[in-house]
Amino acid sequence: MRRALLYAAAAIVVLLVASQLAVPAYLEHRAEKRLTAKGGHAQVTIDALPAVRLLFNDGSRIKVRGDGLHVDLLNANGNSQVFGELDRFNQADVRLTRMSAGPFAVRQVTIARHSTSDPYALVISASVTARALSSYAGNELAGPVGGLIGKIASGVVPFSAEPIPVEVDANIRSRDGRPEVETVDGSVAGVSAGPLAAAIAAAIADRL
Repeated sequence: MRRALLYAAAAIVVLLVASQLAVPAYLEHRAEKRLTAKGGHAQVTIDALPAVRLLFNDGSRIKVRGDGLHVDLLNANGNSQVFGELDRFNQADVRLTRMSAGPFAVRQVTIARHSTSDPYALVISASVTARALSSYAGNELAGPVGGLIGKIASGVVPFSAEPIPVEVDANIRSRDGRPEVETVDGSVAGVSAGPLAAAIAAAIADRL
């Protein structure tokens, strides 16, 4: 009887050790592959102890670093649970550089959260040209983001290659995986950047 219990305990230890090595590595590789689907480089680090927690959508921390990525803008209209993967972690630390998001050239974007009770802090430093907006407007998106791009494009000199600065600081709350902008500081050519903040955050979270 005692020997059987020892064997069972040893088997459990082996399974726990194996899961600690395999589960985070699998999720890290999957996220890196999705982030770099259209080019660029990414490194994802996931912390969870024990790692089996990840199987129940519960992790300690995710850290993401990326460069040269491309994401398609998403309409964060409240119907898609794009933050579901990111929400499984108590803490999030995402920093991406030299990224393209639709017509926007993003120098750096960060998404950070210190606990599950906090909103995600989003900071975007980017630029866009009227030429890029004109070729993008009406062809890619309807909804809030399409409307935002249309308003910006209509208020600038058509087909100009002069960069328009985009500096955004926002807090985004996840409601069961659905992004909701709580506060936003920033505009693009005089137009509130709220829809853009939600769209870029959703596009990144959707790749994780």
